[in-house]
Order: sequence, then structure tokens, then C-alpha cells
Amino acid sequence: MAKYLIVASRDLMEYKESDFALSLASQLKKSGNDATLYLIENGVLSARRGSEPSSRLTALSKEGVKVFAEDLSLKLRGVKERAEGVAESNMDALADLILTGVDKVIWY
Repeated sequence: MAKYLIVASRDLMEYKESDFALSLASQLKKSGNDATLYLIENGVLSARRGSEPSSRLTALSKEGVKVFAEDLSLKLRGVKERAEGVAESNMDALADLILTGVDKVIWY
């Protein structure tokens, strides 16, 4: 089992390639891999409770994909309530994941 980290720094509503990132996370998990989706910068806008993509993030979480949103990005963009299954994290945790916690990093 490989460990994958997908970092999304773009608003998932703004770019149609976002579907690929979300589908990839799901496919990796369903294939028996460890998959983490980490939202930073404008990517956290999708974690806002009630936003269109938030239901997809919740579904990913229920599939077993770990979904995180970076705390400073949330604060700067005024996201106070996160979708179910999206955990708040920080840049130190992201750096730890990149350096020691995963086999492959995909930055979107």
C-alpha cells in the first residue's frame, strides 16, 4: 500500500481539472492505498460548509480519504464552518507529511 498526498491550492469550483484531483483521491483509496487530500490557499474555499464541493469532500472522507484544510488559509478566507469530515490542520503538519509521511506528493 502506497501513501499519496494530494495538495489542492486552487478553488475546486473555479477549475474543471479539480474533478480529476477529487476522483484521483477516491480511486487511490479504493485501490487500497492511503490517500490524503490537503487543502491550502484558495483550495480551502471548497471546505466551507454548504458550498457545492463540500458534499464531495464529505463523501471522500467517508470513503476513508483523509481530508485536511490549512488553518491560516481558512482564517484568511473567512471560512468558519467546515464540511463534515474536513479536519483543520497547519503548515507544520503538511511539511511533516511531505518530508516523512507519504510516498508520493501530487500538487494541484
